[in-house]
Amino acid sequence: MRPESLVQLIGSGNTATVETEWMRLLESPELSPSTLRSYHPVLTELCRMGKTSLAEEWAWTAIEAMSTRVQPTETLDLGSSFLVAIGDSQDLRSQVAELYRAAHNGQEGLEGLLTEAGLIGGKPVRRALRTLDVCLPLKIGDFLAARDHDEVVRVETVDRAKWRCTVSAGDSTETLGAVELADRFRPAAATEFRVLRHYAPDQLAKRLDNEPAEIVIELCRQHDDSIDSDTIETLLTPDPYSEEEFKKWWTRARTALKRCPNVKVVGRAPYTITYHDVPVEHHDALFDEVSKLRDPLAQLEAIEKYVRDSKTRGHAPSTTTLHQCYELAADHARELTDQRSSRAAMAWIIAWRIGELAGIDSASAGAVKAFRTAADVRAVLRKIEHEALFDLACRALIEAKPDEWREQLVAILPSLSLALCDRAASRLVENGWTAAEFEPVMQKILTVPTMHFEAVLWLWDGPSRQELAAKVNPLTVLIRILRSLDECRRSDTIPKEQAKTIGARARTVLSARRYERFLRCLKTIEPGMAAALRTQIVPLDNLGRAVYEDLLKHLRDRFPARDSAPAVESWAREDVLYTTQAGLTKKRKEIEQHVNVKMRENAKAIGAAAERGDLSENSEYKFALEERDLLRARLAQMNAELTMARVMTPGDVPTDHVGVGTRVVFERTSDGERYEMSFVGLWEADHAKSWFNYKAPLSQEIMGKKVGDLVQFEHTGASGEYRIIELHNALL
Repeated sequence: MRPESLVQLIGSGNTATVETEWMRLLESPELSPSTLRSYHPVLTELCRMGKTSLAEEWAWTAIEAMSTRVQPTETLDLGSSFLVAIGDSQDLRSQVAELYRAAHNGQEGLEGLLTEAGLIGGKPVRRALRTLDVCLPLKIGDFLAARDHDEVVRVETVDRAKWRCTVSAGDSTETLGAVELADRFRPAAATEFRVLRHYAPDQLAKRLDNEPAEIVIELCRQHDDSIDSDTIETLLTPDPYSEEEFKKWWTRARTALKRCPNVKVVGRAPYTITYHDVPVEHHDALFDEVSKLRDPLAQLEAIEKYVRDSKTRGHAPSTTTLHQCYELAADHARELTDQRSSRAAMAWIIAWRIGELAGIDSASAGAVKAFRTAADVRAVLRKIEHEALFDLACRALIEAKPDEWREQLVAILPSLSLALCDRAASRLVENGWTAAEFEPVMQKILTVPTMHFEAVLWLWDGPSRQELAAKVNPLTVLIRILRSLDECRRSDTIPKEQAKTIGARARTVLSARRYERFLRCLKTIEPGMAAALRTQIVPLDNLGRAVYEDLLKHLRDRFPARDSAPAVESWAREDVLYTTQAGLTKKRKEIEQHVNVKMRENAKAIGAAAERGDLSENSEYKFALEERDLLRARLAQMNAELTMARVMTPGDVPTDHVGVGTRVVFERTSDGERYEMSFVGLWEADHAKSWFNYKAPLSQEIMGKKVGDLVQFEHTGASGEYRIIELHNALL
């Protein structure tokens, strides 16, 4: 499948099909890096849709696949192209650095240049790659052309130990570092116009005579793809041509340019010459292209690309063509309107967006009407990933349902992507949503973080509205992220694809801005909590090697390990609560019941009591407020317990002494009567089954004892002195 088709599928939200096609592409025995490089728009589109982690994963897979088939230099070109397409990725930066080492194995000064260019050190990707690509092949006698003016220099010396190069232009010389050199100059072929003009004017005369169109295109590309005939004349007169000679040459050049599909010559003297990466006819065929596409989102993507390309090249998009595209989209939306389905509302939102691009003021009317009559506006909002479309949908919803739009938006906020969570919250705050109203939504997100993982990442990244950000406890959110990763690692109920996505998204967000948020969070905690965080991070093999090691390193740097500190037995730890997966699930259901039933009923009770008037004498209102405070305190306690929970596996249970998860068989010394006790987490304790909370005082007295030890206890069903005769794993 061609890159354009995959980009359209991504734009329509069909990522699963694209992934299947991508893997099929990599398995093709005829696939080459040059062919695969043409698919970099697919990765760019994934990033634009907020799926950067998925783009990183696909790029990594493709590079690994190619590295086993072709030479390192070919794989390096592919890796660099994909890194530029994605924009930034620490893992991909490291992989491309390894490709440079393989492609330039043994080259003097390679490691020094990798460091100076900053490929791994965090300097901008394009600048780092540019420095490496300009400087690595550099040798004495090469030519370099200035990026922003007409200067051409020749390389005189290259010091690869210090990466300093001396260049000359006429009688002057200067010595530059690698980064500055690449910033100012680009490699220039010995046959290039500017080089020939300065160093080989005789050869330039031959090129001007034999290749007039090629010379104009070369000059055009050096001037940001657009140049006028007056500028060309200035460059070519009075040397090598006189004014009369130039006029004759320009006539021949203009005739030759008419045969070049990528060039457009417009106007009268001075003529304007514009170069396009794709044939000019492609722009004129936009409406035909859009008409052939059946998916409205794919149509929108084609139109937005056309508008972007037009602006990049300094041309105004065709208003007539955009109006035609809007009418096409509006006709499709009208066909769906009678169905009152979410598809109709979505179609009108897309038509509105196209209308915006076309400058049509009335383009919003259809969308507002569709939202007013739609059976389920939440279904529409949940399907939108395009940020501009989401903003338009919110505007349509507010106008269509002024009395209920807030309720609708609040309800779907936890299920939105990170970027859209912030847009929805900002829209709510702009229309009177308070920080107090935000708290129940935040609790809903944090109660089941795996289900609302994108929203959890939004809380971690920090809402852009300060009044909301002030309500977020970064430590609580961090612990939820780590818990979700642990659940993905252990649970069989989470789909593999979802677990994979959660891992990738967590890596991207935790490492963002060089772990800035994580480092700020560490400044707010005590050594005990740091130890708890370290315990949570250590088993997370789905964090990725780089992020995993970085998190632990930052923890060690902030809280150095104290080797002299005595080890604390698992049952005596104050920062961890051991539990089984069943116990953890039970606790989460209890919290969910607390938030969604008890606290909601209390909120209704407060509202009902407030309606009865005079609050100063209203005992029901005061009681409801007191109950609210108790419920909030209880929720805080349960959430605090949940942050310390660590799920046990059978492999965690000791077999040589009594510990958490041990089933103990006792024998009473007086009469040989046997009794069993299992020591489990506080959320699965059940005395009827002889399951005891390992934190209870009686349990703590028995922890650490071995077969043969004597214990004395008194409780219902058992009393007296007992000897431990057997130890078993209670989790098996």
